[in-house]
Amino acid sequence: MNLHKLTFLLCLLTFTASAQKIRVACIGNSITFGYAIEDREHDSYPAQLQQLLGEDYEVGNFGLSGATAQREGDLPWTSTQQYQDAKAFAPHIAVIKLGTNDSKERNWLNAERLVNSLEAIAKEFEALPTHPRIIIALPAKAYKFMFSIRDSIIYNYELPAIRQMAKKHRWHLIDLYKATDKMPECFPDGIHPNPQGAAVIARKVKKAVKKEVRKVKLL
Repeated sequence: MNLHKLTFLLCLLTFTASAQKIRVACIGNSITFGYAIEDREHDSYPAQLQQLLGEDYEVGNFGLSGATAQREGDLPWTSTQQYQDAKAFAPHIAVIKLGTNDSKERNWLNAERLVNSLEAIAKEFEALPTHPRIIIALPAKAYKFMFSIRDSIIYNYELPAIRQMAKKHRWHLIDLYKATDKMPECFPDGIHPNPQGAAVIARKVKKAVKKEVRKVKLL
């Protein structure tokens, strides 16, 4: 076999292996982005999720600090470059973790408006050519009234409404509120996890991804 043919075959094998990776889009706000984590490229929850899942997966971090689920919020995630990049990523699995910034007084109206926006995001991703499996993550526990984020809104209004929405559409639900409860030491500023807190989130998401990957259809 000559050198040109060998090079072509190697490139083809590399492309095929890359194309078969399961792409996981992590959609969210500063907690997904890895705000306040010194080495976010290594220790944010999506980065740790990549390490847990291994080389057969490609995890994309599409988190943006301050982003809201609500289109009427002060920074709608759907108005950002991260939104465009996440769609272009063509995920097989989409993990949607939004709602924390929606609890701010300037953003909050009612649970219905939040759910309508979350539902629209999930449906838009579900309709992509890759038909990704949808994983809905409940917001993490907010330990302090910081950045105008209100845990009372998250707990009393957001959690039940998001649960009901996920059940209605049979989307996989992850309870990150329960997973991050009673661990304030892992949330130094009361809102954002440190690497240890991000690891708890990553492990919960990994379990959901492993269940949903069985239903993924590679194009």
